[in-house]
This record gives sequence, C-alpha cells and structure tokens, in this order.
Amino acid sequence: MLSQIPNLQYVAAWAVGPLAAFGVVAACCARSKTFGAAPGYAATCLVHGVYIVAICYYSLVGPLGWLWEQPATLQERMYGFDPSAEKICLLQMALQLYAIATALLTRHPLLLTPVALTHHVLTGLSMCAAMHPFGHTRVNVFFGITELSTIPLEVIDLFKGFKELRKQCPKLDLACKASFALLFFSLRIGLVTHASVGFQRDLYELYATGTAHSLVVVALSSLFNALICALQFYWSTLIVAGMRRALGGGGGGKGGRSE
Repeated sequence: MLSQIPNLQYVAAWAVGPLAAFGVVAACCARSKTFGAAPGYAATCLVHGVYIVAICYYSLVGPLGWLWEQPATLQERMYGFDPSAEKICLLQMALQLYAIATALLTRHPLLLTPVALTHHVLTGLSMCAAMHPFGHTRVNVFFGITELSTIPLEVIDLFKGFKELRKQCPKLDLACKASFALLFFSLRIGLVTHASVGFQRDLYELYATGTAHSLVVVALSSLFNALICALQFYWSTLIVAGMRRALGGGGGGKGGRSE
C-alpha cells in the first residue's frame, strides 16, 4: 500500500491542479464576449486539452511496436510492466476525475450525459485494474494513442458550445471534423477493435489456464472492454449521422464529449 502513495499523489496533483486552473480560466472566460455565455464549459474544454497533450506525449514515447505486434508470451502481454503505460493510467485516472467534477460543477448538458459519465467511470476503473500491472502492452492502444483523435475533438466541442465562434472559423471547423473522423475510425474503431480481439483472447486464456491474478479483475476487464468498444461504435453512428447532415447542408456532430 505504501508503494502506491507516490502514484496517488501524482493522480491527486493532476486532478486538483487542473481543477484549480479550471476555476481561474472560467473566471477569465466569464469576462470574455466569446465565452461569457458558458464560461464553465469553455474552461472545461480548454483545460481538458492539457491532459490530452500529456497522454499523447507518453503514448508516443512508449514502445510503439506493441501497436502492431504484441509480446510472444501471455505473461509478458498481460503482466509486463511499462513506465509509459503507468503514466497513461495515472493521467487517465486524473482526467476522469476532472471530467466528472467539471460536469457536476457546470451542469452543462454537453458534459453531464449518461453516456459520457459511464465512459468516465469505465475508463477510470479500467485504469485502476491496469496498475497491478495488468495489460500494460495494450494500455497505449486503448487509452493512449487513441487520444490523438481527441485533439481535433477539443476544437469541435468548443465550437459546439459556441456556435458564433464556429461561424467565424468555418474552415477550421471543417478541418477538425474531417481529421477527427479519420482518426476516430482508424484508431478507435479499427485499431482498438483489432486489439480488443487479442485482449479478450488473452483474458480467456488467463481464465482457462488458471494463471490470472484475479478472476474478478479478468471478468470485469472483459466486460469493461466490451462496453467501451460498444460506446465507440455508438459514437461512430453519431459521427456518420453528423457527416450525412453536413453533406446535406445542415450542422452535425457528436452529442456530448468523449475522452
């Protein structure tokens, strides 16, 4: 337990620090003509980007070879330790705490949705399970490199809450929507779905061979992975619907945020 204190301090620092920054940014946004109508939502989006940059950094400095070729043995794949994966887990824990806290503080309808809150809880619990270490070779696939798609989404979400700002930057809006769709389908649908098949197979092998450190964790990891994949596919239908509306001349996009 004592060995986990530095990790708990890391998560606490990354949760409390951005929340403090959120308060400062919200106060500044309240004085802005652009963001004055919803300063809390604007601050949430702006500070949220700090987490995404940090997670993307650790996803890119980690062992990228695992994206297309996993270690040979089951023990290496499921119980090997990676410091970059650990940092991604800790940052994701803090991010989910921040996202839930700001959703409750702002009560903004784009933030406080059942789907978004479910995603935050599932991701946070998955990160806690991964700290054993457990499944570090796939942490970057599921929760690291996929956050590259969130970079253009940050701009889209900001525009979604401030439609006048979106009207002022139509080319940026279009570029972000196109890049987000490309990254979402290639990373969160293509890469994650492919990796999930191998992950589920390894979870079953842990159960079948009796080598799992915890059958409860294995079962919940399998369930959470399936639910997160289902959420990704659900969001993909919203993206496709938004693209159809955009091509038809109307507005469109995802309802709510996803991290």
